[in-house]
Order: sequence, then C-alpha cells, then structure tokens
Amino acid sequence: MIAKQKYARGNISDNIIGSGALKIAVHSQGIKIFFNGDELTGGRGLSVGINTLGLWTDSSRADWQILERKSDVLKIKVIFKELPLRLIWDIKIIEDKRISWQIDIVTEEILFIDEIRITCSLSLCYAMWSDGRRRGKFSYPSNSGRQDIYFSDVFSSSVGVDVSSGDGPLPAFILELNGNKPNNLFPFVQNSPYDSNSHFIGFRKVSSRDRFNYAVGRYCLFSGVITFPEQGHLLDRAAENTDKSLKMDLMPEDIPEKRKKRNVKVLLANLPWEKDGKGGVRAGSRWPHLRDDTEEGYLPFPFFLAYAAALLMENGINASIIDAIASDIKEKDFIAVVLARGIDYLVVETSVPSFYYDLNILKKISKSGISIILCGPCSESYRQEFLRENSFIDFVLCGEYEYMLLELILSLQQDMEFSKVSGLIYRKEDKVIKNSLPSPFAIDTLPWPHRSTLPMERYIDNPGHIPYPSVQMLASRGCPFGCNFCLWPQVMYQGNHYRARRIKDVVDEMEFLVKVRKFKSVYFDDDTFNIGKERMLNFCREVKRRGLQSIPWAIMARADIMDEETLLHMKEAGLAAVKYGIESSSQKLINACEKNMDLKKAEKMILFTKSLDIKTHLTFTFGLPGETKSTIEKTIDYALKLKPYSVQFSIVTPFPGTKYFEELDTKGLILNKSWDCYDGNYKSVIKLDCLDGEDLEMGRVKAYSSWKSKVTAAEKS
Repeated sequence: MIAKQKYARGNISDNIIGSGALKIAVHSQGIKIFFNGDELTGGRGLSVGINTLGLWTDSSRADWQILERKSDVLKIKVIFKELPLRLIWDIKIIEDKRISWQIDIVTEEILFIDEIRITCSLSLCYAMWSDGRRRGKFSYPSNSGRQDIYFSDVFSSSVGVDVSSGDGPLPAFILELNGNKPNNLFPFVQNSPYDSNSHFIGFRKVSSRDRFNYAVGRYCLFSGVITFPEQGHLLDRAAENTDKSLKMDLMPEDIPEKRKKRNVKVLLANLPWEKDGKGGVRAGSRWPHLRDDTEEGYLPFPFFLAYAAALLMENGINASIIDAIASDIKEKDFIAVVLARGIDYLVVETSVPSFYYDLNILKKISKSGISIILCGPCSESYRQEFLRENSFIDFVLCGEYEYMLLELILSLQQDMEFSKVSGLIYRKEDKVIKNSLPSPFAIDTLPWPHRSTLPMERYIDNPGHIPYPSVQMLASRGCPFGCNFCLWPQVMYQGNHYRARRIKDVVDEMEFLVKVRKFKSVYFDDDTFNIGKERMLNFCREVKRRGLQSIPWAIMARADIMDEETLLHMKEAGLAAVKYGIESSSQKLINACEKNMDLKKAEKMILFTKSLDIKTHLTFTFGLPGETKSTIEKTIDYALKLKPYSVQFSIVTPFPGTKYFEELDTKGLILNKSWDCYDGNYKSVIKLDCLDGEDLEMGRVKAYSSWKSKVTAAEKS
C-alpha cells in the first residue's frame, strides 16, 4: 500500500494560497498541490524542463521569487542559472476546484531550444493514466530510472491520471490545454524511478525543425487548466471529446474518402547490442564491431537514422528515434519501451556482425503486431530469399534509405502500391518483389540530421582529443576511390557516388552546433573529407569569415591528395586533428586492394601535418591481398616510425557485398560465414596464401603491444 503525503502546514505556510479544499504551495523546486489535506503531487510537483545542448536543465535548479501572492493567486519568477532566460508563472484557483496555469518565457538573448517539457509529478497513489486517446496503467517503480510509457506525436488537449489506491481515493488530476490546437505541444507519460515518489505526466513542446528560435523578448510558453473531477468521470469525457476533435482534424469533410491518409506512427532505432560484456558499434560505423579497451568510449553518430528521422518529420510523418546503444538501453527494457510507444512501424538499421542478434530481437517485437522495416549495410538482407525465410520482417530497404523510407511510409499512409518505392523488397501475395535501386540523390536535399532527442553527449569520435563535448558532421557523402574492402561505398551507396554539400550549408550547420548547441569541437566523419582543393580553400575561408577558426575541428582524409597550401589554410581555420587511412607500409598491398594511394606522398603529408602541430590518427589493417608475416612486421615498424598521436590496428573484415569478400570466397579463403564473427577486433574470418587466421589475430595483438611499449617509453623519457 502506498501512503499518501499529508500537508505539513507549518513548514511552508508563508508560500501557500488556497480556496476551499485546494491548497497550492511553493517550495524550492516546484509547486505542490493539496486537496483536502492530501498531496496530489509528488517529488517536484509542477516543473518545467528545458533541453538545449542535448542536455537537460529544469526549474528545480533555478532561483524562485514570488512576485505576487493573494488568497487565490500566485505570480512567480523562475530564474534559470544555466540559461539566459526566466519564466513567469501565473497561477490562479478558479471556483475552488480548478487551477489556471500560464507560463511565459522571457529570453535575455537569442536562444535556440530543442525541447521543453511542462511536467506534473504526481502521487504514486494514482494507478491509471490517459491522454484522451489512450489509457493505461502505471507499472510499479523501477530501479532503472524514468521509464517512458507514452510519448505521443499526435495532438491531444489533455493528459491526466485517476483511479487511486491506498487509504482513500484522491480526485482525478487532469491537465488541459487552453484555446485551440497549439503548435508542437504533445502529451507524455513516464513511470517513476525507484527512488522517486511520483509519476510524471505533461506536455512536450517539440519542433519538427529540430530547434526553436526565441529572439529576445517575452512569449507565452504554455496556457492550461488543472481540474480535479470525481474519479474517472472527466477523464473519460475528455477522452471522448478529444477523439471527436481528432477525427475532425484527421478526416476533414472536403477530402474525398479515397485520398484520406492513415496516421501511422514510426519509430527508428539503433537496437541494443552487447555480447560477452562488450558493447557494440553499429549505426553510423563503416566498421560495425564489438568495442575493445583501445577505443576510449568511441561511439559514432547514427547519421542515416538521424537524417531519415529528420526527413520524415519534415514531411509531417509521426516519427521518433531511439539509439539504444548510446542510451545504454538493454534488450528487455528496449522491447518494453517499443511496445509502450504504440507504434505501427519499427525501422531498424542492422549490420553484418550484429545480424543474428538483431533478428532475434525483431522476432520478439514482431509478435506484438508491429511491422518491421529493415535497412542498413548488410547485403544478406538484400536477397529476396531473406524475406521469404524471415516472415516477421515486412520490408527491406537496400542502400541509402532516407528517401526510400519516406516513399514507403507515404505509400503506407495512403494505401498505395509499392511498385514505385525505389530499393524496396516486399511481399505481394505469394511473391517477393525487389524494386530497382534509385539514382544517387543530392544530399543537399536532406534536412540537417535529427539530434534534439538523441543523447548527443554519448557520441564520441574525437581524434587528437579535440575538446568535449564534440559533435559529428558530414560535409559530403560517398567516395570516388576503389578500396575493395570498404563497406559503405559498395553496399550503402551501391557504387562510388561522391556528392558534396554546399559549403555555406555545411558552415551554417557547424555554426549552429557550436554557437547555439555549444559543442566545443566538430569532427567531420566524411568518407574522404579533403576532395577538391578549391572546395577545401572555400570551406576554410567561410569558417574564418564567420569567426569560427577558434573552434577545433577534425577530419577523415586521404593523405596523398592533401597538399601543403591546403593544410596551412586548414590550420588557420582551426583544423586540430586528422585521421589518415594508411592500411599498410607496402605499396604492393595498397595497390592490390585497389586503394592505389601514393605511400611516399602520403608519408610526406603526414610529417607535414605533424609539423603544423595538427595531431594525426593513423589506421592500419592486416589481411590485404598478398599480406605476409614480413609485411605485418614492416607495417608495425612503419607505424611506430611515423609517431602518430594515436593509431588503430584492425583485421580486414571482408563484409559480404564487397569486392574483397567475393574475391576471397571464390578462392576458398573465407574461413567462416557465421556473420557474428565478422568483427575485425578479435577474430579473423579469412586466411591468405601465406597466413592463416591466427597469424592475422596475433599480428594485431603484437601491433598494439609494440605501440603501447613505445608510448610508455616516451612517457617515461
């Protein structure tokens, strides 16, 4: 039995207003509400949370000042310590049984905000919730923090709780919006963490454009009414009224029946992935794998998922995104969250080494009736046989899937045929059909990737230890070079389709991220950033023209197409670190894998980069065509001789769908086709004419051991 909190009059009597059975008290973290002496709220009570850098702050950490207090009126100023803004709360008791609650936001300088939550923390005595469209039960408090029960992206004018338990009923508690349908306000419900004494309901203010821009001034943020009907009565009536208004909104009379759209709800996800205590790297990585201790928390940003989410939202699709790896959501909790969201379609980016793991999770989720859309750089799912063999997968998208997904969802909304959805594999009656791939699209047509609801502080790829928090960006997509082992160009892009963004738009995004979102550095994770000398010089000029040269940035680049003039300009514009993919010290091996990089010029530019105090991160891989024990030894010596700031050694992973996989498979040199072994950190799945898999594994171990010994010796000297 959950005990109710009684009103302790003596503790906070100076900050109380009341009328009839209602009492409202101001405390240091929020507003408490009491009814007949029983507290309806819990924890902080009424509060406001604001997300600006992918990080949250809330009114519990602000300074509170009472501007006006009458018997039934409170006016409060809430001054945020971490942001240049304040809130003005106007609270009034109406007819002893309703509370008017209005919040104005006052900004002191231009402010960009990702999300705002108007939150009511309520007593654990409440057992049921409703947003007027759906109704459900709160589960018992969990020890895993707040649990998202319902995050709607469809308008509803109310959200509330009722059906109390304990030593006597509490009145229902309903938060309703005033006036007509407000823009970007949607209800949410959360379950209590174990160490709290409250459930959470309220409204989220979110933008489909990934941010709100508030100029200096005062704006109405929220206007609502809190009511306390008898148990269930008004909550049920609110549900009935809201359903009617939704039907009016979704099915206007002037739209012919055949053109009506179904309102579908889409969730995009980077699934959990953990094996033997090691966390996986999947979405956003050209080398999906299980991390080891050398990677220092490395986690790439899920670019394709984030771009796809932004594109769906921009086109009015009810879409949201979860990165379970970045958010450290375990499989069981992830499935619970997905089922609680009430979604129609789950979009998942898979990979080769996580393939079996992913399918196992998706099979469990599909049993709930949720349709599964699979995408990502795993060519095994691109076979028509895959859909025949896995009935729980509904659709597969092949390659760059942002526009494919938009076309598919629009077709599903309008009950249209799928024949025009490029790159789609689907079932029609007893057949599996694979549509032709589209031509490469101009990436400038994509909106900026969605970031506002992702845990941006968790994404770490900062070569040279550029300042944290660091953000990852793309200035181009694709690569014109022909490395036979490289995954994204061959599987995701389906060819060497290189496309660069407009420099102005790139620097616009960079400026927004560092000036508004307050990231301290930027890493450009392009396949090859430094293509086109004049483009590079224009980029540097624009960065300096905006005054951004004090912001450190880093790039993934090709050493032999770099030149001294470009590097000098990059240094002046703030370049702090470069990742160069070298692969081997043997020019013969470089040519054999079709990288065709000029090693002598590459070495010259690496040394010049270092001379400018630009930190270098070099990557090497063992297992290229023609590799021997001798070439491995020479590559290790070469890496130590170049003295980079940091280094990466891996085992070549010939992912299916790449040219190198086909070459090795034809020669019978693939040792294992169990895809979860295609990792590149711990196990080799290939052998070569002069080496077996264990030789490659030992080569990697020796490389890191030699590197560690050299670093330790340098630190002691």
